[in-house]
Amino acid sequence: MSYRSACMLACVLLMTPALAVAKPACPPAVTDAAQKAYPSSKVTACKQETVKGKIQYEVKLTTKEAKQLELDLSPEGSILLTEETIAVDSIPQAVLTAFAAKYPKAKAAGADKQTSPDGTVTYELAWKDAKGKHHEATFKDDGTFVEEE
Repeated sequence: MSYRSACMLACVLLMTPALAVAKPACPPAVTDAAQKAYPSSKVTACKQETVKGKIQYEVKLTTKEAKQLELDLSPEGSILLTEETIAVDSIPQAVLTAFAAKYPKAKAAGADKQTSPDGTVTYELAWKDAKGKHHEATFKDDGTFVEEE
């Protein structure tokens, strides 16, 4: 066997396991649903996730208005949640008041407006504690606490 043939064979053998475990691209139903919900948008990323034991897809896109959105979709293409990054000063006062009461030493560094398919809106606020650890808390638009991640 020539040196060149041996090198090619080695490359093929080394790449085969990587090809076998590569994650699949997003299903057409997922990308089609994202494009249908936001025409003229550009899908910038798509990855498969498992949430509470169920497979879903996180699709990041940029709308024609230059908004950055993140959609969570089922494998069949149903939109489960839409997240839009918003300015902290766009958060409703009831949410800011509830956040300050629950986390008096924290300062929100970022926020996402989350919209469920039924129209329910929540706000996810992010901050870092004194040790630099990242935290996120979600509140309903009336200030009711939902969860902390």
